[in-house]
Amino acid sequence: MRKKTGLTIDKLIELYEVSNQAEAKSERTITWYRYILTAFSRYAQQKWGSNSASVFTIDNIRQYILDLRNRKSFEGHPYTRAQDKSVSSKTVQGHVRGLKAFSTWLHREGYTDENRLNNLKVPKAVSRVMEPLTPAEQEKVLATARNCLHEGIRNHAIVLTFLDTGLRESELADSSISNLNLEDGYMKVLGKGSKERVVPIGVYCQQTLTNYVDNVRPVPQNDNCNNLFLASAGKPISANAIKLLFHRLAKASGIERLHAHLCRHTFAVNYIMNGGDLSSLKEILGHTTFEMVNHYLHFTRSQITAQHRKYSPMDRLHLQK
Repeated sequence: MRKKTGLTIDKLIELYEVSNQAEAKSERTITWYRYILTAFSRYAQQKWGSNSASVFTIDNIRQYILDLRNRKSFEGHPYTRAQDKSVSSKTVQGHVRGLKAFSTWLHREGYTDENRLNNLKVPKAVSRVMEPLTPAEQEKVLATARNCLHEGIRNHAIVLTFLDTGLRESELADSSISNLNLEDGYMKVLGKGSKERVVPIGVYCQQTLTNYVDNVRPVPQNDNCNNLFLASAGKPISANAIKLLFHRLAKASGIERLHAHLCRHTFAVNYIMNGGDLSSLKEILGHTTFEMVNHYLHFTRSQITAQHRKYSPMDRLHLQK
């Protein structure tokens, strides 16, 4: 076992980050681990007056989980302000998964004589049905984005691209203008696991992006900037900037449940409802298995059932009698 005397959790986080970088994990994944582990390190310092490796135990982690459940959403987040609602069960689940991965690494690298969180179970998360945006809601969000005084055309293009392609926030933020083929109607994006894929673009989205690129996109602040969507100063927009954009759009449009991932969900449901097949949807969304796309299929079936109840020919005939 490696020498662990005097090592703090912060130092181990640094070593873990180097290990993740050496394994070519994405910068977003590395940042996610850093955020989760640093949050526990701060908690340990406040709770026990120490963040040495000795406080990283299953009992202390369980106390931390209970504390997480009682926090406000985004409390302590470096970029997003705290919300009135409590931390979601999925967020708590994500923290536990991150801590367990760190514990596995500590044992594998010889910093601990055992995997201290081996017996820690990942808590169950509430699975909620995500209602897709209705056609009227989509129009309202697009109109609200378009009405933005300074960056309306860009914001409209961002929302439309989400609704037409089902991209993730990070994928849209990192999308490059050199990987955008407006003539043939597709863009190449780098998804999870550093896997590149081709995502088709509809004709209306092509026209909208062409207008943005030709007439609105600012001059990049430096020659090395290749990002498609830029802020007014010519800097690339970040995934967090997209979150804040949708937060503002949710307030302005009155559709409070709006967020970027809801657009991805809406795209998937609409794609199937309009006749798209599951295999091509899986490729467009960048899923490795059919588990998630089957979820969208189940939702469309429930939608079809609801529509049938409204417009059932025999029900209408019976009511007329």
